[in-house]
Amino acid sequence: MAAATDYIHNNQSLRDPSLVQKHSAPVRAAAVLFGFGFIWAGAGLWLVPGLGMEAEILLTKMFLSILMVTAGVGMTQIATEKPHRSLHFDAQSRQLHVTESLPRGRSHVIKSINYEEIARVDVNDQRMVIYGDHGEELTQLLLDGPEARLDAIAHLRSQSLFPG
Repeated sequence: MAAATDYIHNNQSLRDPSLVQKHSAPVRAAAVLFGFGFIWAGAGLWLVPGLGMEAEILLTKMFLSILMVTAGVGMTQIATEKPHRSLHFDAQSRQLHVTESLPRGRSHVIKSINYEEIARVDVNDQRMVIYGDHGEELTQLLLDGPEARLDAIAHLRSQSLFPG
């Protein structure tokens, strides 16, 4: 238990809240079903014989098909899991690991930054940006409001990366 507690204290992390929200399996299944239904309906609208080739009817068909295909693509995007980034502070090796979580619980380290490489950190309510010695942007993390900003500052202070 002591090793697990030590690991938790030494490996703190900040998650990107913009993509953390996940939908349940029934919602994703319904989104895929209705999404593909809308896409097929938008394309199938042109296969149904119309009342004529009048401009008003063709314009209405075009508007409805674009609306249905757009709605269908939007609904199928609900079902796709998008990767999200997180920052892990490793106090033992004095490194900041930028990880990306992929579907099915997999994650991998995109970038590792030594604490000594970090020259400046800008934190506001929307994002945290970490800059290097020469002013280049090393990485950034989107934040979701003042609570996330305070949490980010607390993590930085706990690692002695932000003045008290």
